[in-house]
Amino acid sequence: MKTNFLENNHVVHCAPSGVVDKAEDLFETVNNCDVMSLANADGAVFIVVTMEQAATGGNASLYVLACDNTTPSTTVAVSFRYQTIQAPDTLLAVGESKDLLTSLGQDIIYVLEVDAAKVAEQGYEYVQLQSSLEVTAQAVDGAIFGFLTGLRYKEDDAGTQVT
Repeated sequence: MKTNFLENNHVVHCAPSGVVDKAEDLFETVNNCDVMSLANADGAVFIVVTMEQAATGGNASLYVLACDNTTPSTTVAVSFRYQTIQAPDTLLAVGESKDLLTSLGQDIIYVLEVDAAKVAEQGYEYVQLQSSLEVTAQAVDGAIFGFLTGLRYKEDDAGTQVT
């Protein structure tokens, strides 16, 4: 069976080094990922990977924000579905929330999925992931990726969705 992942999803590098602090601490500051348009998608998925996180702190909250425009002056946290997975393949938690507190530990993946309809309920078409300032300052190595899902147009025709 052919999955057509690249045709059906738009991979977005929504947290380049200009967004994630260059001091190699994913949650050292409040991080606002790049704003993505959901005009041509059914939803968005954010994947937050933490490779090394001290057991004494470094955790932060993750939010999915509906945004009023490409440089948001108004944002509203919307509910999202999530999975927390620890390496190699242990499902730690699943659920729905507007605020997901990251766990302490190593090699944890957070998958957050939001429907475009949840964003549209706020009267908006734009979305971004935000992480709060960590509770206790500790180095957290990691990365953040975004995907637009359920594209209404083929990948070749989608163009950039980062605003």
